[in-house]
Amino acid sequence: MPAGIQVVVRVAVVGLLSTLAGCASQPPAPQPREGYAADGAVSAEIVETDNADARYQPVAGSSYLDPLPLRDNAKPEYPPALLGQRLPPVTVVVRLIVDCAGKVADARVIENAGGAPAFGEAVLVAVRGWSFHPLKRVTGRVVEPLPFTQDYRFVFRQINGRAVVELGG
Repeated sequence: MPAGIQVVVRVAVVGLLSTLAGCASQPPAPQPREGYAADGAVSAEIVETDNADARYQPVAGSSYLDPLPLRDNAKPEYPPALLGQRLPPVTVVVRLIVDCAGKVADARVIENAGGAPAFGEAVLVAVRGWSFHPLKRVTGRVVEPLPFTQDYRFVFRQINGRAVVELGG
């Protein structure tokens, strides 16, 4: 093999090996921990209501696509000023009114069981900026986005001295 080609082959092999070695030496990405406010992991639970007047009535030949909250919606944080008090669990239920575009038009605390107003405020600060893939009514080829109202329950707890905000009770 001519000397020029040998040099090119060696350079290519060294480059390939360097690339592979660089890939192999990357540390694994840390896995996020679920449930701790310090880690930003929070979940929420939809509260089902029995209020038939608040529901859309079926339209012949139509179906509905459920609204879905966007994954990057902000999560409520345990109020830092209350961490040292080691309070029992606090449940906050909020009612969201969502417009046709999927943006929260209004949010209200409808229950703050056993908690300071700061818990309700923490939830309102988070959910007022939420967005959804909107509720849609599909009739034939016509897709109509609709406003809707939905209640969510948040539970604030401290477990082993750590703040936790959960969905559900």
